[in-house]
Amino acid sequence: MSSPLARSTKADVVSDFRRSQILDAARQSFTRHGVTRTSVETIAKTAGMAKGTVYLYYRSKDEVLHQILTEDLAELKDDALRCVVGPGTIDERLQRFLHAVISFFERRRDFIEHCQLEMSPELRKKAKQKLELVFSALTEAWRRVLGEESAHGTIRGADLDAAARTIVSLAHGMSIQRLRGWQTDPLGASVASASSLILHGLIGP
Repeated sequence: MSSPLARSTKADVVSDFRRSQILDAARQSFTRHGVTRTSVETIAKTAGMAKGTVYLYYRSKDEVLHQILTEDLAELKDDALRCVVGPGTIDERLQRFLHAVISFFERRRDFIEHCQLEMSPELRKKAKQKLELVFSALTEAWRRVLGEESAHGTIRGADLDAAARTIVSLAHGMSIQRLRGWQTDPLGASVASASSLILHGLIGP
C-alpha cells in the first residue's frame, strides 16, 4: 500500500504537469489568436482537455496570463543575473547580459505584442510592477559588480548607481527598439557596439 507521502508526490507531479500543459496551450492561443479572442475554452481545446479541468487550476483567463507573465519574468531575471555575476571580464559580462535580455524579448515577440495591446489595465499594472522588480534586482546586481570593479581599479569610481541603471535601461531600450523594427542590425553587432559604448563611459578616454 502506498504511503500518503507517495500519493501526495504523485498528485503534485500530475498537478504540475497539468499546469504546464495549460500554460503552454495558453501561450500558443494568445500568440495565435490574441488575448481578447482567446477564451478558457480555447485554451482547453488547445491543451486537449475539458474546460472544467482548466478551471481546477486557474479561475480565469487573466489568471492564466498572469501566471505566464510571472514565470517569464522569473526566467528573465534568473538568466540575466547569471550573466551579471558569472565569470569573465566586465566587457564579456556586459555582452552576455545585453544578449540575454534582448534575446528574451525577441523569443517572445508575438506574445509580448499581443499582451501589450490587449491586456486589461489591472493586469498591465501588475506586469509593469513585476518588470520593475526584475529591473531593480538587475540594477542592484550591476551596482555590486561595478563597485567591485571600481575597487580593483578596472573602471572609474563614477556614479555607480547611475551607471547600473543605464546598463539595465539600455538593455530594455534596445529590446523594445528591435521589437518595433527600429533596430535591424545583427544582434551580435548591436550588442558589441552597445557594450563598447558603455565600457568607454566606465573606463574613460
